Amino acid sequence: MFKLSNFSESLLIRSVYLITIPIVLVQIVGIIIFFELHLDLVLKRSAQSIANEIKILEIEKNSSSLDNYANTLEIIRTDKLDISDAKEVTNWIFKKRINNSLSQISKDFVVLQNQTYFIFFNEKKLDYYYLIPKKRVETKTVGGFFLWTIAVSIILSLISYLFIKKQIQPLKRLGIITRSFGRGIETPNLKPTGSSEIRGLIKDFNNMHNNINSTLDNQRNMLAGISHDLKTPLTRINLMIEEINNETLKNSISQNISDMNIMLNHYLDFIKNEKNENLDEIKTSNFISNLAQNYPKLQVKCNDENKILIRKNQITRAIMNILDNANKFAESIFISSNFFGNKWKIEIEDNGPGTNLSQEDLIRPFVKGSDQLNQGTGLGLSIVQKLVKLNNGELNFQKSSHGGLKVTIILQI
Repeated sequence: MFKLSNFSESLLIRSVYLITIPIVLVQIVGIIIFFELHLDLVLKRSAQSIANEIKILEIEKNSSSLDNYANTLEIIRTDKLDISDAKEVTNWIFKKRINNSLSQISKDFVVLQNQTYFIFFNEKKLDYYYLIPKKRVETKTVGGFFLWTIAVSIILSLISYLFIKKQIQPLKRLGIITRSFGRGIETPNLKPTGSSEIRGLIKDFNNMHNNINSTLDNQRNMLAGISHDLKTPLTRINLMIEEINNETLKNSISQNISDMNIMLNHYLDFIKNEKNENLDEIKTSNFISNLAQNYPKLQVKCNDENKILIRKNQITRAIMNILDNANKFAESIFISSNFFGNKWKIEIEDNGPGTNLSQEDLIRPFVKGSDQLNQGTGLGLSIVQKLVKLNNGELNFQKSSHGGLKVTIILQI
């Protein structure tokens, strides 16, 4: 859903604000100054001039040459006029100024307007009407001024938007690469573009990216080499115990070798460089049901049906790691699968002893609870965290209502 806060928090929008708001303020100040110092002054003088001319005509109204005076002043003087369609003066500045000026002639003088003229008359006598063309007062430059100020604001805002957008594009690409790299996805180096500060930031990120990848590759190679080298003698030992006649000792050694192989597989699974798996369409009810068949202790409490696209193998491995952990320590396991909005929530609970570790410690590699120091590798939930993050999901841990641990996976669909 659209949220105004998300829109206003954008660096692009905030940068445009920094350019647009001063432009608009300057235009507003310009308009105020125009009205106060120019238009108001012009209309004041125009109103005073008209009032003086009407005053002259009123003084000389009995003169035989009055019509000549009126023509010279471009004023129409008539004693017959229908003012039924006349209305109040719409230009409030001119109305204010002309009323002040007419009060110098007589307090009974008023002004109205029709489509062509401003009409001046004495509302008590109604003997003569003075018609002055509206073009003498009104000017088209006012509308042009407003259009110019609006056009300038829009053009400058658009130019600033396009310029800032181009400057921010490298940051957006850097954000995408950073999020992907943070989820463990292989990402390429970015080409430094934009301003010198942004190019420097991208170069520093590329150096950090390469150093981290180099360190991780060295660690993977070292751990993979150790794990691979240990598998060979373990295989030989496994063959040698076949010659042992003591079945109890034989089974004990065999079990220890099996545990060591599981640990080595976990190490290899942990250092595996996950690739972007293709999306598969699944029916969630069948997906959960198929997983449940492998765990006799597992009870399905809720299993909503929906067709979605997911990276099936990765999600399967993540859920099985959680179930394997629960299967070691609990007598009963419960799973729920449901949807809310565009999210798929999977909850796995058990009635085991639970854990005294925090959420951060649970996903930290090689960390195990005090009562589990001799069990497992401490990598199961770390692998789950990595797989869930690769699929843009969330992993949460809580105490279960059944007494054990509750693990919640929330995936975007």
